[in-house]
Amino acid sequence: MSVRVTQEIAQTLSRELHAIVNEAEIDTLGIITVTGARVAFFTKTNADSSELSAISAAMVNSSNLAVMKLEFGELADVMLRGTSGFLILRALDNRFLLVGGTKKIETFTKAAKVLVSHCPQIAEILKDVPDEMY
Repeated sequence: MSVRVTQEIAQTLSRELHAIVNEAEIDTLGIITVTGARVAFFTKTNADSSELSAISAAMVNSSNLAVMKLEFGELADVMLRGTSGFLILRALDNRFLLVGGTKKIETFTKAAKVLVSHCPQIAEILKDVPDEMY
């Protein structure tokens, strides 16, 4: 399932996502809803973007529940480390998530900083997307 946004929002998001790719060595980049619907998704792997979106949303929702039960405050990020890369899941607001992944462990810190620095702009772009669009 994917989210339909206006042409203007799509173009603005595209520019922001291209900026992220230009600033960091990203292998996977996406914006999804907390229910797993894709707004935008790109990966250099053979992974299915719909499947990855649903799995990412499930991980964030599960992590959010754990953080709330432990009284750790609001969930900010979920970071997963594999033997060959990292996946960062960042809450943009209560509706959207930013997904970023890199296979280069040396660039993980830079990728994480770049993703975090672009979150306010992406959240601002998505703030006017009505709930019924997803």
